This record gives sequence, C-alpha cells and structure tokens, in this order.
Amino acid sequence: MRRGVAAPSIPFRLSPHNRAAAGPVPGPPFPLPLRPPGLRLPPGGRARAPMEEPLALHPVKLYVYDLSKGMARRLSPLMLGKQLDGIWHTSIIVHKDEFFYGSGGISSCAPGGTLLGPPDSVVDLGNTEVTEEIFLEYLSSLGESMFRGESYNLFEHNCNTFSNEVAQFLTGRKIPSYITDLPAEVLATPFGQALRPLLDSVQIQPPGGNTFSRHNGQS
Repeated sequence: MRRGVAAPSIPFRLSPHNRAAAGPVPGPPFPLPLRPPGLRLPPGGRARAPMEEPLALHPVKLYVYDLSKGMARRLSPLMLGKQLDGIWHTSIIVHKDEFFYGSGGISSCAPGGTLLGPPDSVVDLGNTEVTEEIFLEYLSSLGESMFRGESYNLFEHNCNTFSNEVAQFLTGRKIPSYITDLPAEVLATPFGQALRPLLDSVQIQPPGGNTFSRHNGQS
C-alpha cells in the first residue's frame, strides 16, 4: 500500500453465525431506572400519569313534611272521594343545610330549622360530587330565573318542583312521584276543581328560613 493513502473503511457486520459466537451484547454501564410507582404501561408502551384523586362525595337527602299534619289522610276520602296520605312540602338537604322554595323565593336553614320542625320522612337521594361553591352559584342562578318568589304557584310551580329540579342537578334522580303527582290528583276531583280558584292564591313559605341572595349565599 502506498504511503499517504488511507485504506478504505469497510463496515463490519456480524453474520448470524459470528453474532452467536461473539456472545451476548454487554448491557449499559449503569442501571436503568425503574418505572415510577403509579405509572401504568398500556398497550403500546406509553406511560400514563397516575389517575386523579376522585372528587369528594356529599350526601343528598329529601325532607318530606305533611303540611296537613295527618288531616289529609283522615278527611280526603270524604272531601275528595279518594285517599291522600298528606299534603307534601319538601326540601333538599346537602352541604349540611336545608334548601327549599316558597312564595318568598329560595330559602335555607339548618336541617329541620323551620317552624315545621323535623320531617315526617327522609328520602335518601344518593351522593353528589357538586361542591358547595358550585351549588350556591347554581341556586343563585335559579333564584334569579325559574324560582323567583313571584313565580310560585301552589299547583304548578311549588316547593316540590324546586326539590325535583335540584335533585336531578345534584344526583340525576327525581324525587318520588307520589309527591310530584299530588297536585294532579287533587285537581282530578270535583272538589279540587271547585276549590282551585281559591287554592291558586294560596302561597306557602315555611317560616324560619333565610332568603337566598347572590353575594353571600343567604341573607
């Protein structure tokens, strides 16, 4: 070979036979990091971040009051020709407070804190992930739209309408139909039809609650 002329480089490849003879390829000179705890490798091998912590769950209950204090059960067969178990007022219990609707708008109090006293029955509506802050904002919007005090109507837009609306917002569940169907049952009777002009003017606002306001939740 002439001096001063570099020899051409020839790429070196191991044939399958020579590769086997050469033995295993040495590993890296440092340990590979272990997969961090909480990371999962789904199909495809890409690591996913740990799942977010689940939101806190808050119990939601329906308080049911019989405004007739048992008289509807005794007198409805004579007056209406059918049995009614009660004249129902309801409220929603969530975030440690009781919320209800009446002729004064949306109100709140401590559970059982109105002059109606303790409820006649309690219905468990499940749990909600809705935080207190979001819920109060939601109530404020309802109080300025659908559930203003002047919108109250004993048969068509009452406390049970409110409870049903809020229950679905919080849990996706409706309140029991025996409560929401009561006005239609009364109006389906001749006595109910005769009394409707008088009853339409009746407004119910259980005393003891605090009227809701937009800025601080309640006043």
